[in-house]
Amino acid sequence: MSSMIRLRPRGFRTQIVASTVLLMAFVMIVLTAGTQAVLEWNSHNDIHRALTVRTQAVLQVVRASDGPLADQSWDALDPLSEVFDSTGKALGGSMQHAAAPDAARLAREALRTGKKQQAKVHDTINLRAVRFTTASGERGAVVVSESSEPYERSELEALVAMIVLGTLVVAIAGGIAWRVTRQALEPVEQMAVRAAEWSEHDLSHRFGLGTPDNELSKLGETLDHLLDRVAAALRSEQRLTAELAHELRTPLTTIQGAADLALLRGVEDGEAREDLEAISAAARRMTGVISALLDLARERGASAKASTPLATVVDAVRHLIPDTVELVDEASQVTVAVAAPAELVIRATSPIVENAVRHARSTVRLEARVTPAQVQLMIADDGPGLAPEVQGRAFEPGTSGSGGTGLGLGIARRVARSLGGEVQIAGPDAGVTDSVDGGAGAVFVLSLPRR
Repeated sequence: MSSMIRLRPRGFRTQIVASTVLLMAFVMIVLTAGTQAVLEWNSHNDIHRALTVRTQAVLQVVRASDGPLADQSWDALDPLSEVFDSTGKALGGSMQHAAAPDAARLAREALRTGKKQQAKVHDTINLRAVRFTTASGERGAVVVSESSEPYERSELEALVAMIVLGTLVVAIAGGIAWRVTRQALEPVEQMAVRAAEWSEHDLSHRFGLGTPDNELSKLGETLDHLLDRVAAALRSEQRLTAELAHELRTPLTTIQGAADLALLRGVEDGEAREDLEAISAAARRMTGVISALLDLARERGASAKASTPLATVVDAVRHLIPDTVELVDEASQVTVAVAAPAELVIRATSPIVENAVRHARSTVRLEARVTPAQVQLMIADDGPGLAPEVQGRAFEPGTSGSGGTGLGLGIARRVARSLGGEVQIAGPDAGVTDSVDGGAGAVFVLSLPRR
């Protein structure tokens, strides 16, 4: 088969109930099999005992008779018993019609061997033949029978009763297990729902299950303490990032201002002008990176409530595309909004657009695709595409195919992930189908949660 069928993972409650049902079913099967074995053994012993008692009763009557066997009246014999003479001829008694030939055969065999003969005929009739000798020395044989049909009927009734009882026991055990696990795991489900509703940056909530008096409340208390430590660590990291960004902003602003002021005053030396322009552009790029880091360092608990149309994003990044490059905008017409603040969406989009502009020959194309959970913004250029040595590590800091800082794509991915999205390179390796026409260049896909 070209594809494998993946089974849906079962929940913990389902596993417990299934295990309980399987265990009880196994126990009931063992009990039913054991009960049937005991009943069969008892039935065999009861039949053997009945044949023994009947044989002894008939032998007492036969041995107490006077005179030749052929002259005796055997009307008083125990029912289902028959007497045979030394030649194997039936002298009297009663026997099931279907078992008469087998009774005569067993009598002759007992007379011949002198040993007790026993057989089961027609599935339900048990026969026993015993040779005897009267007080006058005359030999003969008696054959007694016992039907096993009542015993087998009792076994069948017991089997049906055990099956019905086992079904009820398994069903009741499964119901009890389901109810107990539901009550036991309900706090866990509530904790999971609460945790899913909280934003990854909104760590002020706590489970608050009260005094830990059982395993689940102890788990809630442990998670609350863990959230306290995570919140403290996150606040410390945010504070450090904000302080470093602010400290870096001041000298960068000074550098950029000085370079711009020198350019405004005029610089006659061409090489010096180029150096000042490079310094100003680098300071401007670093200021943008620091601004993005500051945005990531802030608390964004309200991000899930924000809404940004794609048209707003396209308008914000339009100035990044020079007049020498054509912008093909097919994303603004999508009316589904992104569930994130506009400033952060623009922060995630701008480095990708700048990367496309740097590598494009003449065209940058923006398209959008809507899925049930996400809005995907595809940014393509008609340039040469990503080099093989760069494609696998395009988002790593310092990686650049055009001599840049190599920080833009990494910042874009970090911002996107902070919003619950992702940035990928389109293609089979990234798990995204390339649906953007217009050249053999690179195609980046920015996926963000939809409103």
